[in-house]
Amino acid sequence: MFNFERRFGTGLDEIQREMERYLQHMAQKKPHAVAFSQRYWQPAADVYETEDAVVALFELAGVADGDIDLVVTRTSLTLRGERRESEERTDRRYSVLELPFGPFERVVQLPSPVNSEGASAVFKSGFLEVTMPKASPPGPRRVLVNES
Repeated sequence: MFNFERRFGTGLDEIQREMERYLQHMAQKKPHAVAFSQRYWQPAADVYETEDAVVALFELAGVADGDIDLVVTRTSLTLRGERRESEERTDRRYSVLELPFGPFERVVQLPSPVNSEGASAVFKSGFLEVTMPKASPPGPRRVLVNES
């Protein structure tokens, strides 16, 4: 007759030992020489309401005011721009590299409808403050009924 008996335990034990050896090797590896920031960036923002306005505050340190493009609609605010590098990065050895440079875009949905024509912006000390007056809510409207 045929003997179909197999031992499954020996192969699994060897695989387990190999996995443990691999995990120990990975745990002993050195960390990266440089800690990098996220690849793409968006400026940090605060958005709040007052009784008659919506205000958005953006942190834009190192961004020139000429590199800022701001678009306000009734329900959203779009901020685009670019933080440019001031010097070449040739003869430097970084240990931490977190300051993002390059283009950015940030779209913020506004908590209340605003009057985009009345929006104003002030850029001071690396902060852009955009003040947008709230749109007046539509009031009751009289509808004329015509005879047919």
